[in-house]
Amino acid sequence: MLDISKPSHSQEYIDYLNAIPRETLLTILENAFSEIYVLDKNGRIIYINPAAMRLYGVPPEDLINKNSKAAKKDLWDPYSFDITRQSHRAIVTENIYYKTNRSMICINVPVYNDNDEFELMVSISLDNIRAVDLSYRDLRNPIESINLDFSDEIIGKSILFEQCLTDLEKAAKFDCNILILGESGTGKSYLAQMVHERSPRNHKPFVAINCGAIPDGLLESELFGYMPGAFTGANVKGKIGLLKNADGGSIFLDEIGELSPAMQVKILDVLENKRFFPVGSNKPEYVNIRIIAATNQNLMNAIREKKFREDLYWRLNTVKVVLPPLRKRKEDIFYLATAFLNDFNKRYNTNKVFNEKILSCFNNYDWPGNVRQLRNAVERMIILSDGIIINEELFFRYLDQEEDREETDGETYNVEEFKKQTVIKLYAKHKSSRAVARRMGISQSTANLLINKYIKNKE
Repeated sequence: MLDISKPSHSQEYIDYLNAIPRETLLTILENAFSEIYVLDKNGRIIYINPAAMRLYGVPPEDLINKNSKAAKKDLWDPYSFDITRQSHRAIVTENIYYKTNRSMICINVPVYNDNDEFELMVSISLDNIRAVDLSYRDLRNPIESINLDFSDEIIGKSILFEQCLTDLEKAAKFDCNILILGESGTGKSYLAQMVHERSPRNHKPFVAINCGAIPDGLLESELFGYMPGAFTGANVKGKIGLLKNADGGSIFLDEIGELSPAMQVKILDVLENKRFFPVGSNKPEYVNIRIIAATNQNLMNAIREKKFREDLYWRLNTVKVVLPPLRKRKEDIFYLATAFLNDFNKRYNTNKVFNEKILSCFNNYDWPGNVRQLRNAVERMIILSDGIIINEELFFRYLDQEEDREETDGETYNVEEFKKQTVIKLYAKHKSSRAVARRMGISQSTANLLINKYIKNKE
């Protein structure tokens, strides 16, 4: 252990430092808002506090005992260990933290023993006040991989999601029909717009319509238009439909599984013959459009139940992409939550941040409402938080408010079950009530009660 005695310290102060309990010092380190990061003489990470979750999106336990040069890949830049070790003085750098789009001031201090041998590097990362006014788009940021106004909704680094993006980007270049399947809130409409923006049709209109939100009779006149006097109350001049408005471009039919059998026949005619009949007309009109369809229904089940035409399904299904729900792409939650935080900070002129505990809560929750629910939750917590830090108490409050209406796969997903599963997972991993308390943001006594309730009393 290094000798803490320094010429500038009185013996009284040294005795005071030596008397401070280890638990108190650890509590201080673990609760510091700024990152505290310690490397040994070989550049191995020997300590990093939970603020790492706020900066890297990586829990401290995933970094401990790793070589810092290898661990920093895709996490931050620049690498300061070598120059700090040789400098005999503190080195200040401006680091870019890739996963969280943050620019931080890092103060790297070399520590030498009495023989002037390098022993440790202690670093502290501070929010870069000078960078607050910079748009996060000005920073080196791999999160913003899709440079569109709606890009926050389609962020993802998981293998499942990246495969969906890759398939859609390939399909966008070809003039084929596309079917996008996925639960409500997974981002189907944003991906449909992405396909249009990256297609040769991007200079023409993109028209979207929710097939389940409009009554069947009205949907027909909206899509196909109508002739003058076609029905009571019709505009005397008639109306041009959305299909005609989209001529040359793309039309997105969301919730296509809600179409009636009669409308399915009409859409099939559009797909096969590029034609439609306005309401009240016997003369076909022809259009050059690409159809992108989406639904949260299981269309194969609907076909078996005679609710959806099989020939229409195969016409739409030239390229099919199945979007994974957020609970199956957990590694994307941090990217999305951070992007939404940036977005709403900009919109509401705030500068709020997540603490590390709430990010663990995000990862442990199943998000039955998917990306849409996550965005809603982040916005609500920004609005309701009193200070600059958004903590786990706000998240549990959000869950309490949403408990009665949250459902996933037909089963009620409630706060009690969430807490139970969180406790079981954390205790199985750490075997410590203290670790469970720290990760959940609760007291150790409460953690012990939950462990006894959910685990030990069941054994």
